[in-house]
Amino acid sequence: MPSDKYDRYIINSITRACKLLMCFNKDDTRFKPSELANLLDLDRSTVYRILLSLEKCGMVERDESTGKYSLGVALLKLGMVYLRSTNLTNIAHPLMVELAAKVKDTVNLTVLSGHQVLYIDKVDSPRSLGILTEVGSLLPLYCTGVGKMLLAYQPSDKIDTYLDACEFTARTANTITCKKQFRRELKKIQHQGYAQDHREWADEIMCFAAPIFNYREEVVAALSVSGPYQGMAEPGLHEKIVQSVKTVANIISAKMGCH
Repeated sequence: MPSDKYDRYIINSITRACKLLMCFNKDDTRFKPSELANLLDLDRSTVYRILLSLEKCGMVERDESTGKYSLGVALLKLGMVYLRSTNLTNIAHPLMVELAAKVKDTVNLTVLSGHQVLYIDKVDSPRSLGILTEVGSLLPLYCTGVGKMLLAYQPSDKIDTYLDACEFTARTANTITCKKQFRRELKKIQHQGYAQDHREWADEIMCFAAPIFNYREEVVAALSVSGPYQGMAEPGLHEKIVQSVKTVANIISAKMGCH
């Protein structure tokens, strides 16, 4: 924060715009201008002008049917720049390259983003085309290996909140759509220390994910290996891939300060 002696240089309209953007969070993602005006204690005309300016820059988007505003894609792009500059991606990427070369499948690094999983880095398989997702992709938690991995290590109240809000839509014939069965799946993940996407997000795609811990021993990310089901389901290969992704996730965790 700049010291008080610089206050005269601060542009109030920019600080107001920043405060407006901070109103959007995991609990409230869409607002009408009047709602934002009440939250910020500003008149509606001021809030409306700020929203129009932010919309022009791609920072917010307006839903024509409801008149509500949500965050825009430009903020995601800025967020990706930030994430790429953090220690996590700097530490993980060289190890991801080595892992992809070893297992010859696609390696992903992901973090929790509200009720979704955000892909922040990826190393494509050296033997095949990249698997579906791209850096910046947001996918559901319940039908992806990394999503289930990240959710399994959340506090029980956050898991309950997610399950209450989640609409379990079948992506494939293998997608878990029963909440009781999904709870059992999370317990299994906690016990075995890795998660599996057994063709639940996309037909013929398999994924194994392991947790990455920080110095507080909190799960801050998930590392995964994804590839074609026919190749990854070969006898004996399953165990080797699981062990490889867990080993690399542990190395990253150690470099993040986890003992």
